[in-house]
Parts: sequence; structure tokens; C-alpha cells
Amino acid sequence: MAKTRAELLALLNGADGLENLKALLETEPLSPVARDVNNHIHTTYSFSPYSPTAAVFFARAAGLCTCGLMDHDSIAGAEEFLAAAKAAHMGATIGMECRASFKDTPFGDRKLNNPDQKGIVYMTLHGVPHDRAGELNTLYAPYREKRNVRNRAMVEAINGMMGKYGIAIDFDKDVLPLSNFAKGGSVTERHLSSALAYRMLEVVGKGQKLIDFIKNELKLPISGKIEGFLLDEANPHMMYDLLGWIKSQLITTSAQTCASCWPCPSGWAPSPPTPTWATWATA
Repeated sequence: MAKTRAELLALLNGADGLENLKALLETEPLSPVARDVNNHIHTTYSFSPYSPTAAVFFARAAGLCTCGLMDHDSIAGAEEFLAAAKAAHMGATIGMECRASFKDTPFGDRKLNNPDQKGIVYMTLHGVPHDRAGELNTLYAPYREKRNVRNRAMVEAINGMMGKYGIAIDFDKDVLPLSNFAKGGSVTERHLSSALAYRMLEVVGKGQKLIDFIKNELKLPISGKIEGFLLDEANPHMMYDLLGWIKSQLITTSAQTCASCWPCPSGWAPSPPTPTWATWATA
């Protein structure tokens, strides 16, 4: 009998992921290989429940002929990703997603493909030579460190607003363990949102208690669709549903701004922040 997604992830995300991948390719149902490609796949080296090995397996299971690694400010998953693609007999590319400032250009005062900041563009580096991934990841190490200066400021802002409800997170204890930063990965806004989601579920509870807290204490809107998901206490994806709400409503709508510490101490944000946590976000 075919394994569940959770069972597959447990096998593919572990230390023996590559060997498990080889076995699963022989036993699990796979779609016929078609002409579809996806060269923009995030993994646990930025924010995703999929290790590079798991990402390759599910790409092959979906019938893709080519897959591509694309994490934020990190390409540390490249070696694992390429080894998994070789085992799956798939074409593979490796790359990195980053941000670029268009300050002092004709585009500096426009929102381009970043909904939160003017003059900031998400850019992708595709087709990185396989033997130069380590060099690129080393080059970006200072940027990952600077992200964490900003991330720590975000945590302070989160705790400043949520602390009165007995909800607080610690960057080193709650956020970093959710990431692969120690292995060269990046820490994104979604790691912070995830840590906050876990803490809200722990302190407030699930179901109606959580909805009452959002509506009556935080006094923030929530769509009927998401409310339905969060009311279902058996929902296996509750943390992700809450994370999505946190990112779209709590963070971008009514969080405290980090404007008080502008200019940005991380050297990251190229323009003065607007009154949202999302100003500090790159992912």
C-alpha cells in the first residue's frame, strides 16, 4: 500500500533520506515522466517541509522531467539535491533567490515584484555551475548573518505586541531550531511566523479558543475559509494555516514597526520601513 505523505517525509527528511529515496522510487507509485519542469523549488534550507531529497522525490512522483533548487540566500542544499536527482534519473538545476535594491534608479519609487517594499526586487540566480555552489554559499554567508540582525529585531517587535497576552518567542530557542541555518541555510520571515504560530497554539489553544483570541483580543479580521480550517482541531495542517494568517494579517496589518531603529542596523533594508513587520521580510 502506498505510504502517506507524512510517512514519506519522515523517511526522506531523515539521515538516511538518500537511501530511502532509492528504495521508494522502486516501490511507490510514480506518474509517467512528462515534459513539465519546476526549477524554483524551496527546501528546508530556506522554508519548506521538504528536504532537498524529499523535494526531488515529490517532483519525480508528480511526473516532472526536471527540477531545480531555489532557496532564499542559500544554496547549501545543492549537494543533496543533485545526489537525489541523480538517483531519480532526473535533470536538475541549482540556484538561489535573493533581493536587489533599485534605489537611485527610475524604478526606485515603484513596487515591482515585491508587494511590501518599493524599489526592492526578488531575483533568481538560475543555472549555477554544480561545482561552484559552495563558493556562492560562502559569498552569501554575511548576508545570512545580517538577515538575523533584522530577524532578532523582528522578534523584539513580535514580543512587544504579543507579550501582554503571555505569548513570546526566543530567536535562539524557538526560531533557529526550525531552520537549517547551522548548515548554511537561511532564516526567513516564515520561520518567525512558524515559531509564533506554535506558541499561539500552545498558549491560547486550538479551535474556538484560538478564533475568539484572534477576533476578541487581537481584533483582527480572519476569512471564513481560514476560520474553518482553524476551528477543525483535527486539522493536521493547522500550524501552516495559522502561519499563513499570521503573515497576511498579523504581521502585515497591525504589528509594531521597526522604524524606531532606522537606519536598519543589519544594513539590509535599503529604504525606510513602513509600519509593518513585513518591511523586514525577504521570504
